[in-house]
Amino acid sequence: MGISDKSRKILWVQGGGMCAICKVQVVTPGTDSDDPSIFGEEAHIVARSSGGPRAGGLPEDKLNHHSNLILLCSKDHKRVDDQPNHYTVERLRAIKSEHEVWVRSITGAHTNRPRLVPDPLHPQPKVLKLILNGNTLWNMIKESVAHEYAMPGDLSEDDEELVVDFLDLVKDLMDISQDLVSVRENRDAEKMIFAHMNRLIERDLIVGAYVRHLLYQDGHESGPMPWPMLRVEVQRAKDAELADENGTRYPGKA
Repeated sequence: MGISDKSRKILWVQGGGMCAICKVQVVTPGTDSDDPSIFGEEAHIVARSSGGPRAGGLPEDKLNHHSNLILLCSKDHKRVDDQPNHYTVERLRAIKSEHEVWVRSITGAHTNRPRLVPDPLHPQPKVLKLILNGNTLWNMIKESVAHEYAMPGDLSEDDEELVVDFLDLVKDLMDISQDLVSVRENRDAEKMIFAHMNRLIERDLIVGAYVRHLLYQDGHESGPMPWPMLRVEVQRAKDAELADENGTRYPGKA
């Protein structure tokens, strides 16, 4: 027996019509002469066939249940099935659960409830960009209206103080970025960023960042407002992994 209409509808609604990994909406716009194209796929967490990836450990009557399905784009579906050692049952269940929580956080019963949603005109970043100079991060700061951060949880007291100082600098520069108009003011901001980054590098800490393009919706007739969100992470160099923009990892460490 295949996937029931009920399980299929539950999966697509709970997944928000987006890939659980890359967050891309899995329906393309239509054209004047053609309907939209659907590239979303209902992937099995525990494989349906005995020879499939992550097979075994689930009763047959549960294999096509929505709890064993995860909504993915065609590219991520292939990657998940080609890399079962990385995308284990536990990892996929966690990805599915976190994605559905995220979908619930950006949707609500009332259309006038303020919320942030992905901007369909901009692909959502999959990996952090390694920041090697002040100019790159400064341009990201100027582009953004909000930010979030992450840092290792078990740093020494001195290293944590260094990282917090750097993240506070990012926040302070974001607050004043629109007021700095001259070339000299902008260059001074870049130098401050680079000086703090050098202190981190001396402690074998590196900086990664990306800008996530979101839309702020509050139900007003004026429509959604662009809401670029800067994410900055400080990581230990030895723990970082190199990957291309699609998230495919390179061998070796950063």
